[in-house]
Amino acid sequence: MWRSEARATWALRAALAAAAVLLVVVGSLRARAESPLSLGRLERESVAAALAQLGLTVDPSPDGKVIGHVYVVNQDVFSSQDWHFRLLNFLHRTTRPDILERELLLAPGQRWDGALADESVRNLQAPPPLFFADGTRFAAPQLSSVVAIVPLASPVPGTVDVLAVTRDLWSLRFNTDFEFQKDTLSLLVTSLSENNLLGWRKYLSAGFEMDQGRFGVGPTYFDPNVGGTRLTLLATGTAWYARDTDRYEGNNEMFSLRYPLYALASRWGAGLDGSHQDIVVRHFCDNRLCPVEVSGTEVPFAYRHLVLTADANLVRSFGQTVIQRLTAGYRFDRRRSLALADFPAGENDPGLADEFLAGWAPPPEMRSEPYLRYELFAARYRVFRDLDTFDLRENRRLGPLLALELAAGMPAYGADFLAYPMSVTASWAGAPAGTGFGVAQVQASARARSGQLIDQRLSALFHFASPPIARAGRVVLTATTDVIRADTHGTRFFLGGNTGLRGYNVGEFQGTVQAAAHAEIRTAPIPVGSQRFGAVVFYDVGHAAASYGDLVPHHDLGIGLRWLIPQLNSSVLRVDWAIPTQAGPYTQPGLPGRITAGFMQSFWLLDSPKGYLPLH
Repeated sequence: MWRSEARATWALRAALAAAAVLLVVVGSLRARAESPLSLGRLERESVAAALAQLGLTVDPSPDGKVIGHVYVVNQDVFSSQDWHFRLLNFLHRTTRPDILERELLLAPGQRWDGALADESVRNLQAPPPLFFADGTRFAAPQLSSVVAIVPLASPVPGTVDVLAVTRDLWSLRFNTDFEFQKDTLSLLVTSLSENNLLGWRKYLSAGFEMDQGRFGVGPTYFDPNVGGTRLTLLATGTAWYARDTDRYEGNNEMFSLRYPLYALASRWGAGLDGSHQDIVVRHFCDNRLCPVEVSGTEVPFAYRHLVLTADANLVRSFGQTVIQRLTAGYRFDRRRSLALADFPAGENDPGLADEFLAGWAPPPEMRSEPYLRYELFAARYRVFRDLDTFDLRENRRLGPLLALELAAGMPAYGADFLAYPMSVTASWAGAPAGTGFGVAQVQASARARSGQLIDQRLSALFHFASPPIARAGRVVLTATTDVIRADTHGTRFFLGGNTGLRGYNVGEFQGTVQAAAHAEIRTAPIPVGSQRFGAVVFYDVGHAAASYGDLVPHHDLGIGLRWLIPQLNSSVLRVDWAIPTQAGPYTQPGLPGRITAGFMQSFWLLDSPKGYLPLH
């Protein structure tokens, strides 16, 4: 025990010393850093090239002037700073200027509005993610690494011209996220995609996903402007196969057609979503299926789950600086669980499969619910440069957010029983010292049935990124917790690997309560040509169990590399090496540790239960 604590203390000291060295080194490399401007370095380079190409100049005082002409310049993926990689530009179809101009909220005849220019940049750079009734989230691909809109001096008195400059990301891409565990590939998510089909900003991919129990293949198509309209279309499907036998075992499909609130000034929106699942659910402990004891018999934690959902809604938006939205909708949800064909039922206990499903799988249920949702948030945004990316523009919404939802599941509408689902989300985001970022969020949900609250869930999150320290780096702190009570869905939290404890195996800890915290020291980006490099020292702590009283904190610490390739992705490539300092059910402390890789700095922020977390 003493040796384990001594190793942990020594490792923590070594990590802090390494962090100090990193900050000093990066601070010296950035001694000549430029003063903060409204545009980042890559954006300034792109705007300067476009101005030189068109022979135009920036108007320093555009306020109150009428827009005369709109120029759209979409630059190639590789610029003059990318050496011989420029030869690859002929393989990429850049976005058509008319497609980009259609997305702008500024048009000839309008008065220049800096807020609409900023909103146009946000829409072009990162379309809002789509959230669905079953909790899934689809993030539309980012198509441009650089987006900038500037006012131009016009030869006509009293008018101003507009220049929109974008630089495409390489659209034909091979996206990958993976994890190794005990020399075994435990997770692989990859896709071959064309993110900008024929320059029309449409997305088509062939995806491959593999975990410890299965692998799946299937296409995804996303069209943000169906037929040149504001309608969006998402269609995706996956066929699943057992990893050990390659046997086909199920499928899932999703379809969504929406008229979104594409601007803060938009007043009406609507949506129609549908999904189907016929999949095998498996929970792993270490590299094998978790064992479950049922009537003295040990059986594997695996079952078949069938889900059919539909959701139709209409939304009305009010306000300008404070936005309020009221959504009225109807959703249908039918679920049931089945034992697998090879379930090891004993000859003397034919009801073993039913007993397993009753205790460990979601019960069958049909929900049919009209619902009302109310949302309120401040339409206040700030631009950051190195929270999840290096140097590229990142938009964060600041201020309060409140979301309330109430539904009524009634047998007259087809529901199995009378229940009233309800949920609330409250968050606040701020920018300490103007260049830091912090957000605190609480979510709670439950269903009222026969005078009791079932399916209770409470989640909380705190995230803080300090302002840059001596222009050398940031300190980033994150803490999350979730608890479920009176649950009828068989929900469990699994902690380990890329779900929060990077030094422990996938699904190492599980329970109906989880808590995790992370502390990082991230260096500022080091520019090498158009590339940006950085490093991180991190510490994780967390656990999942049956109750808060059963939580036993487990720790890991490690180092990581960050690499921004602006021609390929707007988020950094993340490679982390984590060393656990305590033993877990399947993990021993110390070397060799675990390696995880993927995109984005803060992967745990993506696990928000309802997706209201203001990431964009």
